[in-house]
Amino acid sequence: MLCHFVDQRVDFFAVLEEKLGEGFTLTPAVEDDYTSLSASDVILCNLPAGDDPRFPISLKTLQTLVRNPAGIPVVAFLSTDEREVMREALSAGAFDHFVETGSMQELRLVLRRAGRFQELRRELQRLQTTAPNPGEFSAMVGTDNSMRPVFSLASKVAPTDANVLITGESGTGKELLARSIHSASSRSSQPFLAVACSSLPETLIEAELFGHEKGAFTGANAARVGRFEAAGEGTIFLDEVGDLAPALQVKLLRVLQERTLERLGSNQSRPMEARVICATHRNLQQLARDGSFRLDLYYRLNTVEIILPPLRDRRDDIALLAHTFLQGFNQRHRRSAQRLSAAALCALEEYEWPGNVRELQNVIERAVVICDGPEIGMEHLPSQFAAWSESDSGNSFDEEVRNFKRRLILRTLAECGNNKVQAARFLKIARSSIHRLIEELDISPTVH
Repeated sequence: MLCHFVDQRVDFFAVLEEKLGEGFTLTPAVEDDYTSLSASDVILCNLPAGDDPRFPISLKTLQTLVRNPAGIPVVAFLSTDEREVMREALSAGAFDHFVETGSMQELRLVLRRAGRFQELRRELQRLQTTAPNPGEFSAMVGTDNSMRPVFSLASKVAPTDANVLITGESGTGKELLARSIHSASSRSSQPFLAVACSSLPETLIEAELFGHEKGAFTGANAARVGRFEAAGEGTIFLDEVGDLAPALQVKLLRVLQERTLERLGSNQSRPMEARVICATHRNLQQLARDGSFRLDLYYRLNTVEIILPPLRDRRDDIALLAHTFLQGFNQRHRRSAQRLSAAALCALEEYEWPGNVRELQNVIERAVVICDGPEIGMEHLPSQFAAWSESDSGNSFDEEVRNFKRRLILRTLAECGNNKVQAARFLKIARSSIHRLIEELDISPTVH
């Protein structure tokens, strides 16, 4: 991990680097040397005591560094444990702080945490800025192994005109994947039109899809182009296609087979040149067996099926998605939350996410809006995060809280090298509290 420090004590930091051990490199830099700073994983900035004459200038330097163009996390390296100085550091935008009298283990933990944040930020930036290529879509965020076959199959089907059926639970990002396929295709310069088949009544959906002539029905005072025509040579996305009424299923099948359509109130056939991508959270094959969905339409739609996994099956993406949403909502709502606490991130990663990515997005937006400081904690998450799986596991509320506490303590102890004092500091609880929790939660006494 490359850490640049803005401090005159070069010899001091040389000794510090030696004590930190393998994996940490401390290099001097100046606050406006953005060429050097841009290569850093973490920036360290010294902040003296509040009554030190250098404090105002050092604080201004810290405020400048946190606005570095590369967005590198800045750790305030404090000469004092005064709470007011700590508050000033965090208010200035520091990612975290470390008091010089602290232990090397605590400093390693702070630096690794900041480095992990920078790693996530860089991965997010790569995903957002890299042009789509085989196996990758810039609009989709995900590095979990379960998403690799999704990206691989989508990249293969994107350049073709094949019909695509995207299946998965509600909130998994089916429309986002459809837009990514469209963007990676030769039709990307043409329109992408989405139609929610479940949101319109049966009397309107047909006119919405196929258009109508003047006088075709009461209120049709003028001719209207439908979505299939409006899409031109682009892409039309039919969301929740499993909710289409039987009569509309017949008409959709004919459009797909003959590549022509007729407006309501007209006998004139018009060419249909758009590509069709459909999505559903329902099992169309089972609906076909039950007789509520045409089997021939299912086969026509299902040229290529892409199954989006639920968020609970791609847990490695939760932290990346959470930080993605955190940055986006910070800008939208002009807030200053910079990170998630260890407990909050643990809760997000353990939660079952019945609403999938959409639910995670809503949770992070809520947290950003109500958080007044730089860190989102458990108190900023909705109440269900105290017992997220009780509906599935059969456990009581108290059992789920106990399980969460145990997982959190074990994870924090592992990150702190099984040092209880450092774990207590990281969790911001008293040393006596972590001893009591270790005993109550029946955690192995191998820690020290």
